[in-house]
This record gives sequence, C-alpha cells and structure tokens, in this order.
Amino acid sequence: MQKLLKRTARAQNQVARRQRVTRSKSASDDRIVLRHQLKLHNIARREVFVSARQAQREDWHLGPLAPRRDVGAKAGTYGTVPLRMMQAVEKMHGKWKKWGIRAGDRVCIVGAKERDRNQIGVVREVTEKAESCKVTGMNMVGIATPEYMKTGSQPVPAVQTIEGPIPLSSVRLVTPLVDPSTGQKRDVIVNELAFTNNNRRYIANYVDPTTDDYHYIPWPAKSKPEFENHDDDTLRIDVERETWIPTLLRAPMPSGVIDELRNKYSKFRTRHEDSYIEMLEDIDQKSRERREELKYGGGTPKVMLTPVQELNRQRRMERLGLEEESGLTEEVLAQIGETMARRRRKVPTSEEMDLETVNTILENEAIMESLSEEMEMEAANTMMEDEAIRELLGEEMGMETANMITEDEVTSEPLSEEMEMEMANTIMEDEVANTIMEDEATSEPSSTETEPETSTTIREEEETLNEAEMEESHNKIEKDEKRV
Repeated sequence: MQKLLKRTARAQNQVARRQRVTRSKSASDDRIVLRHQLKLHNIARREVFVSARQAQREDWHLGPLAPRRDVGAKAGTYGTVPLRMMQAVEKMHGKWKKWGIRAGDRVCIVGAKERDRNQIGVVREVTEKAESCKVTGMNMVGIATPEYMKTGSQPVPAVQTIEGPIPLSSVRLVTPLVDPSTGQKRDVIVNELAFTNNNRRYIANYVDPTTDDYHYIPWPAKSKPEFENHDDDTLRIDVERETWIPTLLRAPMPSGVIDELRNKYSKFRTRHEDSYIEMLEDIDQKSRERREELKYGGGTPKVMLTPVQELNRQRRMERLGLEEESGLTEEVLAQIGETMARRRRKVPTSEEMDLETVNTILENEAIMESLSEEMEMEAANTMMEDEAIRELLGEEMGMETANMITEDEVTSEPLSEEMEMEMANTIMEDEVANTIMEDEATSEPSSTETEPETSTTIREEEETLNEAEMEESHNKIEKDEKRV
C-alpha cells in the first residue's frame, strides 16, 4: 500500500510541475498580449491629442476665420473620445499594488493632471489589474456611440457621457477623524494605508489619541444583489429538501463508478481492490524477507553475498551505527569450503604421482615398440623396392646403376647399425629416469608444493626426448628414401 501511495504522490507532483510550466507559459503569452494592447492604447491617445492640438493651433491663428469642424462625418460627434480609450489597460502580471480602495469608498482626486482635482466622490468601480477606478460624477467624458449599438429597437443618442478611468495613484482615501483641538469629526485625506495579517486596513504612522491605538478603517459593506422572481424558478423549499440519506449498510455509489472515473490501475487512484492490494503486499513481504536474508539491518547474513551487496551492507551498517558480528556460522563455513573445493586447482598426491610415472613408462615402451616395428617394415619395403628396381632396370642401366645399388647397400648396413645403437641408448636413458623417479618417490617429500613441480618437469623431459627421437627417426627414413 505504501508503494501505491508513493506512486500516487509522484504522479500528482508531475502533474503539478506540468501545470506550473503551463502557467508560466500562459503568463508570458499574457504579457505579450498586454504589451500589444498598451501599444494600441497609446497610439489612439496620441492620435487624439495630436489632432486636438493641431485644431487648437489653427483656431488660435485664424481667429474668426477658423473653419467649422462639426460638419460632415463629425457632425454631432465632434469633440468625443474613441470608445477604446475608455477601456482600462491591464498591467503586467505580478506588478499590481495593493492600494486598499474598494467600490463604495470615499476618495479625493489629487492627481495634478486630472480635471476634477481636489474633489471628493464615491468609487463606483475598481479595476485592480489595471490599477484604475471610476468615481461617480468625476472625469465625465463624451464618447461617440458605435454603429453596432444603434441597431436596437430603442433609440440611442449619438453621444453618451460616462465616467472615465482614473488611476489609483491619483486618488486618496477619505475618512472622518476627531480633531483633538475642537473635538469634532472632519474628513482627512489618508496618504498611506497599512494592512494587518487578517486584512484589516489602518492609517500608517498614525495613532488615535482617543484609543492610543491604530485607527482602523472598516471596509465598505457589499451590496446584496437583487434577484427578480420568475414563474419557472425552483422554490427554495424544494432545493433544501433532503432526498437521499446516507447509511452504513451500502456504499454511497456503485462500486463500478470509480472504475469509470479512473482506470483500475491508474497511478492517480488512491482506492484499489482488495486483490490488487494483496498482490502488492505479497511483493513487499518477499522484498522484506530478502532484506532479512541479506541482513541489511545488522547481524549475520543467511546467504552468500556478492561484493556489491557486501559493500552496501557495510555502508548501511555504518550509517545506522551498527557493529558487525564477529565470526562465521557453521553453515557459511561449509558453503565457503564447498566453493573453494569446487574452484581450486587439484594438487596430485604421492600415490597419484607413482601411478602417473608408471603410466608414462609403459606409454614410452609401447611407443618404442611401435617405432621399431614401423622401422623394420619400412626397411623391408625399401629392400623389396630395390630388388624390383634392379629387375626392371636390368641391363638398361648398366654398370652405373649396379654400382649405385651396391653403394646404397653398403651405406644402409651402417645406418641400420647406428639406429640400433640409438634405440639402445634411449632404452638406457628411460631406465635411468625410472630409477631416479623411484628414488624420489621412496624419499619423503619436503613439502606438498614440490611434488607437482617434479612430476611436471619429468613429464616435460620425457616428452622432449620422445619428440627428438621421433624427429631423428623420420629424418633418417627420409634420407634413406632419397638415397634409394
């Protein structure tokens, strides 16, 4: 179950991360749109101001000869402001300031460029993102009614007068305070507001002398919306009637509803079936048993550990501040002995060495016998071939071939004698080697390490002697064949 909770938390974190990326991307797109809107707004304001200044300059210079400008397309709408200039432009995201002014507050216009400067009015609307507000009866501006607004059945005037937006930086909150000198209340313009943790506003850097505390300014009361009743409205008594009462005898919804809302094995799902939870618990139990065998929490492990597992075990014990138990159990020692016996190189004993020497002597004798038989057969074959050659050549070869044959016979006789002498020498050398090995076998060995070394050296010498004898015999036979 812990794995399910971890997987669900991980999935939720991934979704939250993607949402943060999406929000940051949408915020960057919003900044681009707001920048474009501000650019269009500034262009429209510039066009209006430039045309107004130009008309004012012409009227000043021409005097009574100045032309009428409220004719033609501008008849009845001359001097109005475009409607898009009345739309407040929002500022960049995250740069809004908390001014502490809401609809219903009494404010005073203090901006130097405002027409209704030093006048007090009630705020009708506040746009926090644009940091502007509309004060009732202040900054009245005439706008030309667009054509799409004149399509209704009711008549619409060509020019309408509405409140223009005023920046919040150009207004200040007005609140009544008691004058300590006269004891009467009078309106005071608040230059700076401060806020508490529970969002209460008060005058900054001012203490009320009557209470010796901050002068808190209450927020204006929100007006309740007025609703109009209709015949097809649902009655309040029908809405508040209880039509379903939950009980503990049955679930509030069918069990298959959650499968329809989320996949059966969804990573966002926190409630699963009992069979799925049992399967995951079995997997956890097996992993815990495996960890108990490896003894990551301390103690002697029940199984053989690999080098990586041993290193991890030591690091975990160091981190937990545990000490490893000294000594090994009998089971572990038995396993180590079996592994060593299975992997080590087998060392021959003295009896095995004696048997090996006897076997090598017998093999050498058999090789010598086979070589002697082969040599006799080859010699007989060569004699038969020589006689056949003599019969075939006969008189055609003459005396020269006869002399060559006699020379071959003379040379073959000493060769056969030399071969017999060499064979006798090899037999003598084998007997000497056998006597030496018997003496070494009867004598007690100094250490078990020297026995395999002596046996290997004897084998190597015998193999080299046999190879040399074989090469010499083959060379002699080849020479005889060439001479013939």
